Parts: sequence; structure tokens; C-alpha cells
Amino acid sequence: MSRIFLSSILMFLSLSVQAQFFVTPTDSIHETIYADSTISIFQIDLINETTDSLNLTWKLIEEEVVEGWDYNLCDLGECYVGVPNSSEMQTFSSGEAGFLKMLVNPLSIEGYGFWHFWVYPTGDEDNFVNLYFSVIASRTDGVLDVERETLVYPNPASNQIFISTNDLQSVQLFSLNGSLISELKSQSGVFDISAYQTGIYFLVLQNASGISTRKLVIK
Repeated sequence: MSRIFLSSILMFLSLSVQAQFFVTPTDSIHETIYADSTISIFQIDLINETTDSLNLTWKLIEEEVVEGWDYNLCDLGECYVGVPNSSEMQTFSSGEAGFLKMLVNPLSIEGYGFWHFWVYPTGDEDNFVNLYFSVIASRTDGVLDVERETLVYPNPASNQIFISTNDLQSVQLFSLNGSLISELKSQSGVFDISAYQTGIYFLVLQNASGISTRKLVIK
């Protein structure tokens, strides 16, 4: 009985920590913009669900950006030059929202930008949520040209990859000798590759246009 009671208490505490804030409208933003556009703004809000004031800290986990873009990060309280490694947001009250906001100007350069963050109650890094921003700049009307219809990024990668294509149906991971290792499943557009050893692999991707192959380097 005491073990059941203790387990219930631990579960309650865990749920209480996780319920301190919720992410809206999504934890993962993937957008295609015109390379010739000016500044595009992408924002993820973090709503305080507690009855008290809340302090949140964010930490940059991974960044991959084409050379030449102008981009900045803002949070509740400050805007930065580029994206620093980490910072603490301004305190906000119950029911109010903190946020992370990416401002991206591709300066007529085609390519992609990818940012992965952890956000957690200040001093409690173990209880983080993942936030992702990925932006593709193209000179076409939201559709990449044939050679770049399918993008895999970042590449090389270590933990997750994004795959940008039209109507993605399946993703298979093969070794260099052609052996099928796994069929990858997506979580909010993110593919987890953290379980695989470092090395060179091939991805076989099927979408509405057919089948394509991409080399993937896991580091």
C-alpha cells in the first residue's frame, strides 16, 4: 500500500511540474517563405497554467542556418542579436504568456534555417519541452524546384532531422550496404535518429511525386 501511495505522489508531482505551462499553437513551426521577402516572424507562446508568477529559461540545443541570413530571437522581455546559447525570460503572471519568436530575413538567399530549443521552469532543466523552428527560403511560390523538392536538414545531424517535401508518405533508413535498418516515424514533423550509431546512411523517401534517396550523416 505504501508503495502505491508513494508512486501516486511521485506521479502527481511529475504531472504538476509538466502542467506549469503549455505550448500554443504548436511546439514545432515549419514554414516556407520567399527568398526575396523581408522579415518573417514566427512565434510559439507558452501559457502560465499555475496560480503564481512563472520564470522560464530557454536553451539553444541545435542550430543550422544557411550563411548570409539575417535572423534574431526574441523572448518575453528581450530581443537578441542572432540566437544566444540560453537566457531567462521575464517573469509572467498566471494566465499570461511568455514566448519565443524568430525573426528571419533571408536577404534573397535560398536555403534553410533550423533551431531547436529546450524551455523549462528556471532551475528545473530536467522538465523541459522541445520547441522547433524550421524555415525554408525559396524563389518559387511555396514549392521548391525539382532538385530541391525534398530537403533533409540538418545534415549532418545527431538527434533529430526535419524532412520537408510534399505529401511525405514513408521514410526508410538504410545502411551503406543496402540493409534496411528502420522505417522512421515522425513526431510533429521531427524524425528521431538519436538511437543510431554515427556513420553514413541512406534515406529512401516516398512522396506524392515518387521515391527519392538522400544521404544522411549521423554524427
